[in-house]
Amino acid sequence: MKIRVVLAIVALVGTLACGAYAADSTVAPAATTNKSAVIQSATGSEIVARVNGTEISRKDLDAAVHALSYQMARQGRSLPPGQTALLQQRVLDELIGRQLILQEGNKQLPADIDKRVQDVVDQAKTRMGGEEEFKKTLADTGVTLDQYIHQVRENMIVRETIQSVIDKRVTVTTNDAKAFYDANPDQFKQPEMVRASHILIRCSPDATDDMKKDKRAQIDAALALVKGGEKFADVAKKVSEDPGSAQNGGDLGYFARGRMVPEFETVAFSLKSNEVSGVVTTQFGYHIIQATGHKPAQMLSFDEVQDKLIDYLKQRKGSDITRTYVADLRQAAKVEVLLPAVPAELSPAMMPPGGTRVQTPPVEAPSPAK
Repeated sequence: MKIRVVLAIVALVGTLACGAYAADSTVAPAATTNKSAVIQSATGSEIVARVNGTEISRKDLDAAVHALSYQMARQGRSLPPGQTALLQQRVLDELIGRQLILQEGNKQLPADIDKRVQDVVDQAKTRMGGEEEFKKTLADTGVTLDQYIHQVRENMIVRETIQSVIDKRVTVTTNDAKAFYDANPDQFKQPEMVRASHILIRCSPDATDDMKKDKRAQIDAALALVKGGEKFADVAKKVSEDPGSAQNGGDLGYFARGRMVPEFETVAFSLKSNEVSGVVTTQFGYHIIQATGHKPAQMLSFDEVQDKLIDYLKQRKGSDITRTYVADLRQAAKVEVLLPAVPAELSPAMMPPGGTRVQTPPVEAPSPAK
């Protein structure tokens, strides 16, 4: 994914964070009113809903629908004809649910929230390759730094409010986790994996011959340094053009087959531990790869997965709990829905599978080999 595409959605990271937690959109809460008249805010924007007086604009809704449509397209899904109005209503219900959670979370803000927000922003800058690249990407997409920081803050409040509800109301025991483990053995089979580091010199496939020649000379020089005895990690930190791994000495961690582009993957899995490849060409440019570890295919033991499995089961149970929590908040709130009502003949069953929940990509440049 291009960085600019990711940042185009940055204002929406977490917008549908409540996802499946929103109140059932097929039920109109008693405290909700529905009007079809178009209402303008003080800034002239069309307002589609109010939540305890806080406005949700048409611009917010359209941006969220666009992000969802983009996510569906990436998953190979498309919206059935005539379902746009229903999709908008579903997304609006989730925006309302998110606003209710945000308002509740704002009542008890952690004392260190400003520092934690800044930490997230600083991490994003690092992942994008530094301050200048971060600012450039924001500028390219029309997102201001203040807007970005504001959204990071709201996302944090929403996530932690939801997590607090789950922690208080959901209990998963070791016995629960063991029962799931025993009943689902296929989910705990780990395929063969390799850990690798790489050095990347970026070069587009449609680059000019002169540019390719120059880039090839750069990667050959890096390979000479490694072959000459300089530590692979040190060379990666100095010359690699993969911002996602260069700062870590080129380390990509462990990955299974299917995670990397074929040319990269084939070489990585063929190397012995600590062996360094020659120059490998992919669509991203020129790589040097070092294998740093191998894991054979295996069945993960219960002890290895217990903690993560308990967290998974807690989140799964938490979906129902939090859905009820949001429905209760909505029942007690003053919610005005100004979007025209969806015709009764548009059945929710006609919506794409998976509902309207969006898994928004992280705000970072993906590793070139992924």
